[in-house]
Amino acid sequence: MGLGLQLQRRWWRTRSTHPALTRLLSEPIQNRPFAETRYVAIDLETTALEPDQGEIASIGWVTIENAQVQLDQAGYYPISLNNDVGQSAIYHQLTDTELANGYPLEQALNQLMNALSNSVLLFHNASLDMGFINYYLRRHWGAPLLMPVEDTLLREKNKLERSHTPIKTGDLRLFQCRKRYGLPDVELHDAFGDALATAELWLAINSS
Repeated sequence: MGLGLQLQRRWWRTRSTHPALTRLLSEPIQNRPFAETRYVAIDLETTALEPDQGEIASIGWVTIENAQVQLDQAGYYPISLNNDVGQSAIYHQLTDTELANGYPLEQALNQLMNALSNSVLLFHNASLDMGFINYYLRRHWGAPLLMPVEDTLLREKNKLERSHTPIKTGDLRLFQCRKRYGLPDVELHDAFGDALATAELWLAINSS
């Protein structure tokens, strides 16, 4: 994966039109032991499941350094939308009135890029969130965010499959994964809260 990712980054960084993204694509790929790796757990709330059909409504992230959550390096940005939140408000509880005072998406993503230096990205369901991030970055900044990624959903899926445990509907949701490690219930479908919940799950996975 390392060599393929490096080649992709080399090709895309010449096409990046944003200095923060170009800088990230130029950094060495991190390959360190868990306790020495800096992770940034990221979560998005969106108005649809596909990036060409919806928008990013909020972005939250939490940093892990020295195998500990660093809340002083966290970030949360509600995003000003081009369209109404519609039925998605049922899930993320963000209203049109609240998001009318949100941040421009470019500003929020710029702050996120500045938080990612020398890091591994961490998600619960990376394909969904990275799909939205890269949809915007490729259209507006010329290149996708090609960085090492860890996914707690895939990690748990692989673990259950290796143990021949049947995977039932809902078993891979964030709160169910946390339960298997004895982590407490938390309010989900909030970008910051979900990022923190993912960071805590990742620490539990790597200490078990």
